[in-house]
Amino acid sequence: MKNNLLLTLLLVKVSLYAQNVIWQDDFENPATWTLNTSIGANGIDANIWVISDAEGGMAAGNCGVANNGNKTLHISCQGAWCVGNGATYNAGDGGLGLIDATTNKRAFTSANINTMNTGVLNLSFDYIGIGQPGADFGNVVYSLDGGSNWNILQVINTGSTCASGQGIWSNIIAQLPGSCSNISTLRIGFEWHNDNDGAGSDPSLAINNVMITSPIQPSVTASYLLSGDTPCIGDCVSITNTSVGANTFAWDMGNGETSTLQNPGQACYYFPGTYNLQLIACDGITCDTSITAITVQPLLIGTFDVTSTGPYTWPFNGLVYTASGSYVDTVSNINACDSLVTLNLTILTGDILDMNWQSSKKIIRITDWIGRLTDKNSGQILFLYFEDGTMEKLYIHE
Repeated sequence: MKNNLLLTLLLVKVSLYAQNVIWQDDFENPATWTLNTSIGANGIDANIWVISDAEGGMAAGNCGVANNGNKTLHISCQGAWCVGNGATYNAGDGGLGLIDATTNKRAFTSANINTMNTGVLNLSFDYIGIGQPGADFGNVVYSLDGGSNWNILQVINTGSTCASGQGIWSNIIAQLPGSCSNISTLRIGFEWHNDNDGAGSDPSLAINNVMITSPIQPSVTASYLLSGDTPCIGDCVSITNTSVGANTFAWDMGNGETSTLQNPGQACYYFPGTYNLQLIACDGITCDTSITAITVQPLLIGTFDVTSTGPYTWPFNGLVYTASGSYVDTVSNINACDSLVTLNLTILTGDILDMNWQSSKKIIRITDWIGRLTDKNSGQILFLYFEDGTMEKLYIHE
Protein backbone atom coordinates (compact mmCIF):
# COMPACT_ATOMS: atom_id res chain seq x y z
CA MET A 1 0.00 0.00 0.00
CA LYS A 2 1.07 3.54 -0.57
CA ASN A 3 0.39 6.36 1.84
CA ASN A 4 -1.19 9.55 0.65
CA LEU A 5 1.09 12.49 0.06
CA LEU A 6 0.13 15.86 1.40
CA LEU A 7 1.92 18.53 -0.57
CA THR A 8 2.15 21.63 1.56
CA LEU A 9 1.06 24.94 0.13
CA LEU A 10 3.73 27.50 -0.34
CA LEU A 11 3.19 29.38 2.86
CA VAL A 12 2.02 32.92 2.57
CA LYS A 13 2.92 35.10 5.52
CA VAL A 14 0.18 34.67 8.07
CA SER A 15 -1.68 37.90 8.55
CA LEU A 16 -1.67 39.32 12.04
CA TYR A 17 -4.91 41.12 11.36
CA ALA A 18 -8.21 39.97 12.72
CA GLN A 19 -10.11 37.97 10.13
CA ASN A 20 -13.55 38.13 8.57
CA VAL A 21 -14.74 34.63 7.78
CA ILE A 22 -16.12 34.64 4.22
CA TRP A 23 -16.80 30.89 3.97
CA GLN A 24 -15.92 27.70 5.84
CA ASP A 25 -16.60 23.94 5.79
CA ASP A 26 -15.60 21.19 8.23
CA PHE A 27 -16.94 18.25 6.14
CA GLU A 28 -19.63 17.33 8.63
CA ASN A 29 -22.15 17.63 5.77
CA PRO A 30 -20.72 15.52 2.92
CA ALA A 31 -23.46 16.67 0.55
CA THR A 32 -21.77 20.04 0.17
CA TRP A 33 -18.90 18.41 -1.75
CA THR A 34 -18.71 16.72 -5.14
CA LEU A 35 -16.32 13.76 -4.97
CA ASN A 36 -14.22 11.78 -7.43
CA THR A 37 -14.57 13.80 -10.62
CA SER A 38 -12.09 12.33 -13.11
CA ILE A 39 -9.36 14.73 -14.27
CA GLY A 40 -7.19 12.20 -16.10
CA ALA A 41 -6.46 8.49 -16.34
CA ASN A 42 -7.90 6.30 -13.56
CA GLY A 43 -7.20 2.56 -13.20
CA ILE A 44 -9.62 -0.10 -12.03
CA ASP A 45 -8.07 0.09 -8.57
CA ALA A 46 -7.89 3.91 -8.53
CA ASN A 47 -8.00 5.52 -5.09
CA ILE A 48 -11.03 7.55 -4.09
CA TRP A 49 -12.02 10.68 -2.19
CA VAL A 50 -14.02 9.87 0.96
CA ILE A 51 -15.67 12.03 3.63
CA SER A 52 -15.83 10.17 6.96
CA ASP A 53 -14.21 10.02 10.37
CA ALA A 54 -12.17 6.95 9.35
CA GLU A 55 -9.45 9.62 9.29
CA GLY A 56 -10.59 11.74 12.21
CA GLY A 57 -9.92 15.43 12.26
CA MET A 58 -7.58 16.77 14.94
CA ALA A 59 -6.20 20.17 15.84
CA ALA A 60 -2.89 21.14 14.25
CA GLY A 61 0.05 19.53 16.03
CA ASN A 62 -1.76 16.30 16.94
CA CYS A 63 -1.24 12.84 15.50
CA GLY A 64 -3.87 11.29 13.28
CA VAL A 65 -6.58 9.08 14.78
CA ALA A 66 -9.51 7.08 13.44
CA ASN A 67 -13.20 7.10 14.25
CA ASN A 68 -13.24 10.09 16.62
CA GLY A 69 -16.50 11.50 15.22
CA ASN A 70 -14.79 14.37 13.36
CA LYS A 71 -15.21 13.86 9.61
CA THR A 72 -12.52 14.80 7.10
CA LEU A 73 -12.04 14.72 3.35
CA HIS A 74 -9.36 12.12 2.58
CA ILE A 75 -7.98 9.79 -0.05
CA SER A 76 -8.64 6.11 0.63
CA CYS A 77 -8.05 2.90 -1.33
CA GLN A 78 -10.73 0.63 -2.81
CA GLY A 79 -10.96 -2.72 -4.56
CA ALA A 80 -9.78 -6.24 -3.81
CA TRP A 81 -6.24 -5.08 -3.08
CA CYS A 82 -7.29 -2.37 -0.57
CA VAL A 83 -5.95 -2.89 2.95
CA GLY A 84 -6.94 -0.57 5.80
CA ASN A 85 -9.00 2.60 5.80
CA GLY A 86 -8.63 6.28 6.58
CA ALA A 87 -5.92 8.24 4.78
CA THR A 88 -4.30 5.25 3.10
CA TYR A 89 -3.87 4.60 -0.63
CA ASN A 90 -2.91 1.93 -3.12
CA ALA A 91 0.42 2.68 -4.82
CA GLY A 92 -0.14 0.11 -7.59
CA ASP A 93 2.05 -2.78 -8.70
CA GLY A 94 4.67 -1.00 -10.74
CA GLY A 95 3.21 -2.18 -14.04
CA LEU A 96 2.98 -5.92 -13.34
CA GLY A 97 -0.60 -5.93 -14.58
CA LEU A 98 -2.22 -7.19 -11.38
CA ILE A 99 -3.16 -3.80 -9.92
CA ASP A 100 -3.81 -0.52 -11.71
CA ALA A 101 -4.06 2.18 -9.05
CA THR A 102 -3.42 5.10 -11.38
CA THR A 103 -5.50 7.98 -9.92
CA ASN A 104 -6.41 11.49 -11.10
CA LYS A 105 -9.48 12.73 -9.25
CA ARG A 106 -10.88 15.97 -7.90
CA ALA A 107 -13.18 16.79 -4.96
CA PHE A 108 -14.71 20.27 -4.87
CA THR A 109 -17.47 22.39 -3.34
CA SER A 110 -20.87 21.60 -4.82
CA ALA A 111 -22.10 25.18 -4.52
CA ASN A 112 -20.56 28.50 -5.48
CA ILE A 113 -18.87 30.67 -2.86
CA ASN A 114 -19.83 34.36 -2.84
CA THR A 115 -16.90 36.72 -2.27
CA MET A 116 -18.59 39.96 -3.29
CA ASN A 117 -17.39 43.12 -1.51
CA THR A 118 -14.17 41.52 -0.31
CA GLY A 119 -10.53 42.47 -0.63
CA VAL A 120 -7.55 40.20 0.04
CA LEU A 121 -8.65 36.57 0.54
CA ASN A 122 -6.76 33.85 2.37
CA LEU A 123 -7.51 30.12 2.11
CA SER A 124 -6.63 27.99 5.14
CA PHE A 125 -7.09 24.32 6.02
CA ASP A 126 -5.72 21.55 8.24
CA TYR A 127 -4.04 18.55 6.60
CA ILE A 128 -1.93 15.40 6.98
CA GLY A 129 -0.11 13.52 4.21
CA ILE A 130 3.13 12.04 2.88
CA GLY A 131 2.73 10.23 -0.48
CA GLN A 132 5.59 10.44 -2.97
CA PRO A 133 6.78 13.90 -4.06
CA GLY A 134 6.28 14.47 -7.77
CA ALA A 135 4.48 11.15 -8.25
CA ASP A 136 1.74 10.78 -5.62
CA PHE A 137 0.56 14.19 -4.42
CA GLY A 138 -2.31 16.60 -3.99
CA ASN A 139 -3.14 20.05 -5.33
CA VAL A 140 -5.30 22.86 -4.02
CA VAL A 141 -7.39 24.23 -6.90
CA TYR A 142 -9.94 26.97 -7.46
CA SER A 143 -12.51 27.86 -10.11
CA LEU A 144 -13.72 31.36 -10.96
CA ASP A 145 -16.68 30.22 -13.08
CA GLY A 146 -18.60 27.79 -10.92
CA GLY A 147 -16.49 24.73 -11.69
CA SER A 148 -16.20 24.89 -15.48
CA ASN A 149 -12.50 25.69 -15.44
CA TRP A 150 -9.96 25.01 -12.72
CA ASN A 151 -6.63 26.55 -11.73
CA ILE A 152 -3.94 25.15 -9.45
CA LEU A 153 -3.37 27.38 -6.43
CA GLN A 154 -0.52 25.28 -5.03
CA VAL A 155 0.91 21.77 -4.89
CA ILE A 156 0.55 20.40 -1.37
CA ASN A 157 4.00 19.50 -0.10
CA THR A 158 4.93 16.50 2.04
CA GLY A 159 3.88 16.69 5.69
CA SER A 160 5.34 15.08 8.83
CA THR A 161 4.57 11.94 10.85
CA CYS A 162 4.53 11.01 14.49
CA ALA A 163 6.78 8.25 15.89
CA SER A 164 3.85 5.84 15.49
CA GLY A 165 3.77 6.54 11.74
CA GLN A 166 0.52 8.46 11.93
CA GLY A 167 0.46 11.79 10.12
CA ILE A 168 0.79 15.02 12.13
CA TRP A 169 -2.01 17.48 11.50
CA SER A 170 -0.74 20.85 10.32
CA ASN A 171 -2.31 24.09 9.15
CA ILE A 172 -1.74 25.97 5.91
CA ILE A 173 -2.67 29.55 5.00
CA ALA A 174 -2.28 30.72 1.39
CA GLN A 175 -3.41 33.90 -0.32
CA LEU A 176 -5.93 33.49 -3.11
CA PRO A 177 -5.38 35.46 -6.35
CA GLY A 178 -7.10 38.82 -6.62
CA SER A 179 -9.42 37.37 -9.26
CA CYS A 180 -11.11 35.33 -6.51
CA SER A 181 -12.38 38.51 -4.81
CA ASN A 182 -15.68 40.19 -5.65
CA ILE A 183 -17.22 37.27 -7.53
CA SER A 184 -20.19 35.02 -6.78
CA THR A 185 -18.94 31.92 -8.65
CA LEU A 186 -15.84 30.87 -6.71
CA ARG A 187 -15.33 27.18 -5.95
CA ILE A 188 -12.54 25.46 -4.02
CA GLY A 189 -11.28 21.94 -4.63
CA PHE A 190 -8.56 19.36 -3.93
CA GLU A 191 -6.96 16.98 -6.41
CA TRP A 192 -5.15 13.71 -5.92
CA HIS A 193 -2.72 12.28 -8.45
CA ASN A 194 -0.77 9.03 -8.18
CA ASP A 195 0.96 6.84 -10.70
CA ASN A 196 1.09 3.05 -10.52
CA ASP A 197 4.76 2.58 -9.64
CA GLY A 198 4.15 0.87 -6.28
CA ALA A 199 6.26 3.40 -4.31
CA GLY A 200 5.02 5.83 -1.70
CA SER A 201 4.17 6.20 1.96
CA ASP A 202 0.99 6.56 3.97
CA PRO A 203 -0.74 8.66 5.12
CA SER A 204 -2.24 9.82 1.88
CA LEU A 205 -4.00 13.19 1.87
CA ALA A 206 -6.57 14.28 4.47
CA ILE A 207 -8.18 17.75 4.64
CA ASN A 208 -10.24 19.40 7.36
CA ASN A 209 -11.56 22.81 8.41
CA VAL A 210 -11.34 24.64 5.08
CA MET A 211 -11.86 28.38 5.48
CA ILE A 212 -11.73 31.55 3.38
CA THR A 213 -11.04 34.71 5.33
CA SER A 214 -10.37 38.36 4.64
CA PRO A 215 -8.13 40.45 6.90
CA ILE A 216 -9.88 43.22 8.80
CA GLN A 217 -7.78 46.27 7.97
CA PRO A 218 -7.73 48.77 10.81
CA SER A 219 -8.47 52.25 9.58
CA VAL A 220 -5.53 54.64 10.09
CA THR A 221 -5.34 58.11 8.59
CA ALA A 222 -2.28 60.31 9.06
CA SER A 223 -3.19 64.02 9.02
CA TYR A 224 -2.30 67.31 10.69
CA LEU A 225 -2.97 71.03 10.53
CA LEU A 226 -0.25 73.67 10.08
CA SER A 227 -0.33 77.35 10.95
CA GLY A 228 1.12 77.94 7.48
CA ASP A 229 3.32 76.37 4.85
CA THR A 230 5.22 79.47 3.63
CA PRO A 231 7.03 80.78 6.72
CA CYS A 232 9.66 83.49 6.68
CA ILE A 233 13.26 82.77 7.62
CA GLY A 234 13.49 82.12 11.36
CA ASP A 235 9.78 81.55 11.78
CA CYS A 236 8.20 78.43 13.32
CA VAL A 237 5.20 76.50 12.01
CA SER A 238 2.70 75.28 14.60
CA ILE A 239 1.55 71.64 14.16
CA THR A 240 -1.73 70.09 15.34
CA ASN A 241 -2.05 66.32 14.92
CA THR A 242 -5.48 65.31 13.52
CA SER A 243 -4.67 61.65 12.73
CA VAL A 244 -7.36 58.99 13.16
CA GLY A 245 -6.90 55.46 14.52
CA ALA A 246 -3.16 55.73 15.26
CA ASN A 247 -1.27 55.30 18.52
CA THR A 248 2.33 55.82 17.39
CA PHE A 249 3.70 58.76 15.44
CA ALA A 250 6.97 59.40 13.62
CA TRP A 251 7.59 63.02 12.59
CA ASP A 252 10.30 64.26 10.23
CA MET A 253 10.30 68.04 10.01
CA GLY A 254 12.58 68.09 6.96
CA ASN A 255 15.03 70.38 8.77
CA GLY A 256 16.94 67.60 10.54
CA GLU A 257 14.54 67.43 13.48
CA THR A 258 12.39 64.38 14.31
CA SER A 259 9.84 63.54 16.98
CA THR A 260 7.71 60.64 18.20
CA LEU A 261 5.32 62.84 20.17
CA GLN A 262 1.69 62.86 19.20
CA ASN A 263 1.87 66.67 19.01
CA PRO A 264 5.43 67.93 18.53
CA GLY A 265 4.28 71.56 18.85
CA GLN A 266 6.18 73.34 16.12
CA ALA A 267 8.93 73.16 13.55
CA CYS A 268 11.31 76.09 12.94
CA TYR A 269 13.18 76.93 9.76
CA TYR A 270 16.24 79.18 9.52
CA PHE A 271 17.22 78.96 5.87
CA PRO A 272 15.24 79.56 2.67
CA GLY A 273 14.17 76.58 0.61
CA THR A 274 11.61 73.77 0.46
CA TYR A 275 11.32 71.21 3.28
CA ASN A 276 9.11 68.10 3.35
CA LEU A 277 7.32 67.76 6.68
CA GLN A 278 6.29 64.10 7.06
CA LEU A 279 4.13 62.17 9.52
CA ILE A 280 3.91 58.35 9.65
CA ALA A 281 1.00 57.34 11.88
CA CYS A 282 0.52 53.67 12.89
CA ASP A 283 -1.72 51.52 15.06
CA GLY A 284 0.79 48.68 15.46
CA ILE A 285 -0.41 46.92 12.30
CA THR A 286 -1.26 49.50 9.66
CA CYS A 287 0.52 52.77 8.89
CA ASP A 288 -0.39 55.83 6.86
CA THR A 289 1.84 58.67 5.69
CA SER A 290 1.15 62.37 5.12
CA ILE A 291 3.68 64.82 3.62
CA THR A 292 3.48 68.60 3.22
CA ALA A 293 6.00 70.81 1.41
CA ILE A 294 7.13 73.75 3.56
CA THR A 295 8.52 76.64 1.46
CA VAL A 296 10.61 79.03 3.55
CA GLN A 297 10.59 82.51 2.02
CA PRO A 298 13.97 84.19 1.51
CA LEU A 299 15.05 87.44 3.20
CA LEU A 300 15.18 90.01 0.42
CA ILE A 301 18.07 92.47 0.71
CA GLY A 302 18.02 95.55 -1.46
CA THR A 303 20.27 98.61 -1.90
CA PHE A 304 19.19 101.95 -3.35
CA ASP A 305 21.68 104.62 -4.42
CA VAL A 306 20.10 108.08 -4.40
CA THR A 307 21.60 111.49 -5.15
CA SER A 308 19.72 114.56 -3.99
CA THR A 309 20.38 118.29 -4.16
CA GLY A 310 18.54 118.80 -0.91
CA PRO A 311 16.70 116.96 1.89
CA TYR A 312 15.43 113.53 0.72
CA THR A 313 12.19 111.82 1.73
CA TRP A 314 12.53 108.02 1.59
CA PRO A 315 9.32 106.41 0.30
CA PHE A 316 9.88 103.19 2.29
CA ASN A 317 9.44 104.82 5.69
CA GLY A 318 8.48 108.41 4.99
CA LEU A 319 11.52 109.80 6.86
CA VAL A 320 13.32 112.93 5.63
CA TYR A 321 17.12 112.71 5.47
CA THR A 322 19.14 115.95 5.32
CA ALA A 323 22.64 114.46 5.43
CA SER A 324 24.49 112.13 3.10
CA GLY A 325 25.08 108.59 4.41
CA SER A 326 23.86 104.97 4.46
CA TYR A 327 20.50 104.27 6.09
CA VAL A 328 19.11 100.74 6.75
CA ASP A 329 15.43 100.08 7.16
CA THR A 330 13.30 96.93 7.64
CA VAL A 331 10.36 96.64 5.27
CA SER A 332 7.81 93.93 4.42
CA ASN A 333 8.35 92.26 1.06
CA ILE A 334 5.76 90.72 -1.26
CA ASN A 335 5.82 87.50 0.80
CA ALA A 336 5.02 89.46 4.00
CA CYS A 337 8.52 88.65 5.30
CA ASP A 338 10.82 91.32 6.69
CA SER A 339 13.57 92.48 4.34
CA LEU A 340 16.51 94.84 4.84
CA VAL A 341 16.79 97.79 2.49
CA THR A 342 19.80 100.11 2.45
CA LEU A 343 19.71 103.72 1.20
CA ASN A 344 23.02 105.11 0.07
CA LEU A 345 22.19 108.85 0.01
CA THR A 346 24.32 111.61 -1.42
CA ILE A 347 23.14 115.21 -0.91
CA LEU A 348 25.02 117.44 -3.29
CA THR A 349 26.91 120.51 -2.15
CA GLY A 350 28.57 122.60 -4.82
CA ASP A 351 29.29 125.93 -6.47
CA ILE A 352 27.24 128.80 -7.89
CA LEU A 353 25.70 126.58 -10.58
CA ASP A 354 24.34 124.24 -7.91
CA MET A 355 22.97 127.20 -5.92
CA ASN A 356 21.41 128.75 -9.01
CA TRP A 357 19.59 125.52 -9.68
CA GLN A 358 17.70 125.97 -6.43
CA SER A 359 17.36 129.83 -6.42
CA SER A 360 14.79 132.10 -8.08
CA LYS A 361 17.45 134.83 -8.58
CA LYS A 362 20.77 134.43 -10.33
CA ILE A 363 23.74 134.34 -7.96
CA ILE A 364 26.82 136.03 -9.31
CA ARG A 365 29.21 135.55 -6.36
CA ILE A 366 29.59 133.56 -3.12
CA THR A 367 32.04 134.59 -0.39
CA ASP A 368 32.80 133.51 3.13
CA TRP A 369 32.16 135.80 6.07
CA ILE A 370 35.40 137.80 5.45
CA GLY A 371 34.74 138.30 1.73
CA ARG A 372 36.79 135.50 0.20
CA LEU A 373 35.35 133.77 -2.84
CA THR A 374 34.47 130.20 -1.95
CA ASP A 375 32.41 127.17 -3.00
CA LYS A 376 29.44 125.96 -1.01
CA ASN A 377 30.66 123.63 1.73
CA SER A 378 29.01 122.26 4.83
CA GLY A 379 29.34 124.07 8.12
CA GLN A 380 29.93 127.51 6.60
CA ILE A 381 28.41 130.98 6.77
CA LEU A 382 28.13 132.22 3.21
CA PHE A 383 27.18 135.50 1.63
CA LEU A 384 25.25 135.24 -1.63
CA TYR A 385 25.45 138.15 -4.12
CA PHE A 386 22.72 138.36 -6.72
CA GLU A 387 22.76 140.13 -10.10
CA ASP A 388 20.07 142.49 -8.92
CA GLY A 389 22.51 143.89 -6.35
CA THR A 390 20.97 142.20 -3.32
CA MET A 391 22.85 139.98 -0.84
CA GLU A 392 21.81 137.24 1.54
CA LYS A 393 23.58 135.52 4.41
CA LEU A 394 23.19 131.71 4.58
CA TYR A 395 24.40 129.01 6.98
CA ILE A 396 25.11 125.74 5.17
CA HIS A 397 24.24 122.61 7.19
CA GLU A 398 25.21 120.24 4.39
